[in-house]
Parts: sequence; C-alpha cells; structure tokens
Amino acid sequence: MRFHHKLMIVSLLAVGSVCMPAFAQSLPGSAMEQPAGEQGGKYENESFRNIAVTKTGPGQYAVKGEARVFEAAVRFVVTDEGTTLADSFVTASQGAPEWGTFTINLSLDAAKLKAPVLTLFEESAESGQRIHELNIPLPK
Repeated sequence: MRFHHKLMIVSLLAVGSVCMPAFAQSLPGSAMEQPAGEQGGKYENESFRNIAVTKTGPGQYAVKGEARVFEAAVRFVVTDEGTTLADSFVTASQGAPEWGTFTINLSLDAAKLKAPVLTLFEESAESGQRIHELNIPLPK
C-alpha cells in the first residue's frame, strides 16, 4: 500500500511538470516555483534534498524542501557579502533517519540585497558545530 502511494505522488509530480506552459517557465522574476540549481537545477547533500526557492516579491522568498536532520531542527542563515541578514531555524515534519518536509519564509530588505546566500545546515548533537552545510544563492 505504501509503495502505491509513493508511485501515485511521483506520477502526479511528473504530470504537473510536463503540463506546465512553456511561457511560465521562461518568465523572469515570476513567482513560479523554481528549484535553486547547482547541478541540473538541484542543490542537495546527505541532509537536504528537493530544495525549491520561490521568489514571491522583492526580498521575499519561500524555501521548501526535505531534510534528514537530528530532532527535525533545520538551521539556516542568510548572508550577503559577509553580513548576516537572518539566523534562525524551522522544524521539519520528521527527524532523522526519516526525511521530513520543511518551509522557510524569508523577508529581506530588497533595497540592500547584492548577492544573498541561504545556508542550510544542522548542528552537531556532539559539538554544536555546523554540519552538512548547503549554500544556495538567492535570486535578487
């Protein structure tokens, strides 16, 4: 039963991506959900996957994805040329070893943005240090 459920979701996702109008994919600055892209449009590592960044307005971003992190704590910072603009956390729907979903809503001062970068990470349960960092440039 669980397998069929996953297959149905994958099928629906595939249909949605095929049916998206070509003009919507090419609109600059549109609010369409676009995956941030390093390799073929994807940023991921052992703790984060399926990350999608949506620019919803000037300095406004919605970040969605999946995380496999200790106690479901998704830590993030946003920096811009050495200045920290945001430093917080959200809770994923599940903690490791499962993959949980998360959403981050960012509201930044658009007039001051030059090259903003979102860094997702988890904190080591042993040392408190950042581990599994994932850097994602945000569109201006």
